[in-house]
Amino acid sequence: MKVKDYMDCFFDDCMENDSLSSLMESIKKENVEYFIVVNEKGLYIGVLKSLDLLIQINQATYVKEVFLKVDAINEDSDIRKIHNIRLGCIPVVNNENFPVGILKLKDTISTLHEVNVVQNTGKKFIRKNLYAKYNIDEIIGNSKTILRLKDTIIKAAKIKSTVLLQGETGVGKELVAQAIANLSDRRFNPFVRVNCAAIPENLLESELFGYEEGAYTGAAKGGSIGKFEVADGGTVFLDEIGDMPLLMQAKILRVLQEKEVERVGSRYPIPVDVRVIAATHADLFRLVEDGKFRRDLYYRLNVIPIKIPSLKEHTEDIEELVHYFAKSYVEEILENQYSIEDGVFQELANYHWPGNVRELKNLVEMAMAMSSGHISIKTIKMFLNSEMDPQENILKKQTDETERDLIKQCLDSFQGNKLKVAEVLGISKSSLYNKLKKYNL
Repeated sequence: MKVKDYMDCFFDDCMENDSLSSLMESIKKENVEYFIVVNEKGLYIGVLKSLDLLIQINQATYVKEVFLKVDAINEDSDIRKIHNIRLGCIPVVNNENFPVGILKLKDTISTLHEVNVVQNTGKKFIRKNLYAKYNIDEIIGNSKTILRLKDTIIKAAKIKSTVLLQGETGVGKELVAQAIANLSDRRFNPFVRVNCAAIPENLLESELFGYEEGAYTGAAKGGSIGKFEVADGGTVFLDEIGDMPLLMQAKILRVLQEKEVERVGSRYPIPVDVRVIAATHADLFRLVEDGKFRRDLYYRLNVIPIKIPSLKEHTEDIEELVHYFAKSYVEEILENQYSIEDGVFQELANYHWPGNVRELKNLVEMAMAMSSGHISIKTIKMFLNSEMDPQENILKKQTDETERDLIKQCLDSFQGNKLKVAEVLGISKSSLYNKLKKYNL
């Protein structure tokens, strides 16, 4: 297929009769990180990663899924038109093949800075990961349970109130939080995640609210802004809020009430405009009754409560989830296909899934890594036959010999990417290094 069959040329050295592979090389050579999307009137409607476009080009298809990653805006919004873009364009279509916009490649980073909204949502947020990358279409499933959840998410996104997400570990609380943010009127502004359980208590206040120069020994020159200031105009996601110390809970309550923060070492309040989405796997009301969580903060957070179902509450979605994870896996390793043996889905449906969707995702990736893209009943049974504690990882079920083979196959499948291997195996990177040393890998 030639470039002219797919899109207009948008590089000086890329002719319309060139192959798509040469176009892809041009994109890589120009080091393009992402594209800007405008409608037919030239109004900005979103940012698209070049990787998503490259995948579509590689499959030689129209960009059907691309628009799902781009949020449309009201044409009356006060956003400047994009001028002087020295490149061509490609029609963006929705699932019904109806054109909904024009995709144009940025020429230089200065082009992006011509658009006010891109200054808030462009390269600096993408590089610092200060944006909500997941949307509601990535919540997979068509069961009544999941459809009700999606309906609640859509309703919650239209309201400015705080949201409290509750659900077991691995159900996808951050995915839901990002979906809400990406459907809200704050979608073009930062999404800042704070893991309340992972930050030491003595650092939590400065992490959230920032600090002034000289506030404490070792404080950086010039001070530093906190997460709430970074998220101004956007969303703060307080993950595992149930683990937050009582003293810090009082300070969070003040932020919600007064809409301002005070940096450590300062006496002057700084106004902030943020929406708070909190999440916990704990029974927060029980913590309130036990005196471990402030009652007033609980009611402040629980304005829009959302209970995220465990996987065992919607096992009818397992088949669709497995196909989704398998497809994502083969795309990541640049393969074209995968296969699933008959009987696998019944085996998976009979399991109790203590780790929920996250456990299913890891299992699918490991099964495919071990058998070159084929998910077999034998592989599934190897992981699921024996009962295990929810906090145990899958490696603990295997003998040393099997564990060594599993790690080796994962290393081969992910081209030696140890961070990815540790993530897939459900262990820390340090644990992986210890096992690599143990097995001389």
